[in-house]
Amino acid sequence: MPNAISQVRREIKHTGSMKAKIAILLYRLATLYRSRNPFYKLLGIPFVILNKLINECLFCVELPWQTRIGYGLKLYHPHCIVLNRGTVIGENCILRQGATIGSLTDSEGREGASPVIGNNVEFGAHVVVIGPVTLGDNVKIGAGTVVTKDLAHRSGSGRPAIPGVAYSSRDARITVRKA
Repeated sequence: MPNAISQVRREIKHTGSMKAKIAILLYRLATLYRSRNPFYKLLGIPFVILNKLINECLFCVELPWQTRIGYGLKLYHPHCIVLNRGTVIGENCILRQGATIGSLTDSEGREGASPVIGNNVEFGAHVVVIGPVTLGDNVKIGAGTVVTKDLAHRSGSGRPAIPGVAYSSRDARITVRKA
């Protein structure tokens, strides 16, 4: 638990706006409800409620406590962000306004598989990732892109994207291709 606390403190420190700090903190505290420890589970109950009321109703940011998100999450302009509860997101993910990551529903209303997202993935504004999609590590998705197919490690997707253009980001080479 002390390690988790220090990771959350670091995550909050490196997030820009106060709204983003509150959204991430409420999400992290609500995830205590997932704990097998009865004390932490009980401690998480009020934060599940606060996460729902403040993040969803006030901030329009849906970060369900069931969603698995690695540490290092950054929210830029946190508004209208929707994550499905079955989504799994790796560490150091960047989400911008209008991002939707969710599952498909069949004609009978059954929810399908949710996306699995690797580490160091960056989402532009108003990105939609839907269905049983896997995004590898170090993927960049441009603003307004709809992703319905898997993306390999160190790749990108966007409209308009120039196929075959490579650029540097941190220490990784990224190859951009049309979606």
